[in-house]
Amino acid sequence: MSRGRSIGLGMVLLALLVTGCAAPQFTYVTNSSQHTYFKVPDGWSQIKSSALSAATKSSPNSNVWSVGYDADLRPAANHVLGATDAAPFVYSVVAPVNPATTNSLSYNELRDFFLPVTAAGRASAAQSGFPLTDFHMLRDSTLTLGQGVHGVRVTFEYTYPGVGTNTFDQVALTNADDTEVYLLLVHCLASCYSENQSQIDTVMNSFTVRSP
Repeated sequence: MSRGRSIGLGMVLLALLVTGCAAPQFTYVTNSSQHTYFKVPDGWSQIKSSALSAATKSSPNSNVWSVGYDADLRPAANHVLGATDAAPFVYSVVAPVNPATTNSLSYNELRDFFLPVTAAGRASAAQSGFPLTDFHMLRDSTLTLGQGVHGVRVTFEYTYPGVGTNTFDQVALTNADDTEVYLLLVHCLASCYSENQSQIDTVMNSFTVRSP
């Protein structure tokens, strides 16, 4: 074998080794006790749980699991509810359902789990001074998964007055006996959502819940 050919073969092998050792494309986010997981692109940064709780004004609760990942180059907890987010923010919650609610939990309540989406939910929120306007539904589908897990995926827009339009992509599920709710939400400015839709779809479609 000629020296030139040997060097060329060595370069190919080196390239294969480098490719094989490349960083994974995704970070897998797992809540093993609740049999729940999803994946986010490897460059998205996890937000500290204490900062996330402060940003969402939620009290620490051992029965509630929440996590947030920010695709922004300067990740921040307040992007979870931000009006001008130019990069996707993913927020996930697993929480027990109030026993009284379990008996009446509906697909519409899952739609309205994070923000008012249904007509009734939006009318009620408007009476309470809900500030967002110009609701626009982009997707509304029901989901039937294995082991009795079921729910909805809704994609919708809201406008923050004087700021801009945000797109929200939400999967809200419950288990077979309606005792847990599993939420996965990604949002950012509408232009950001359009630019990153393929990546966001990968995140949303990875959401997996296996009822215990």
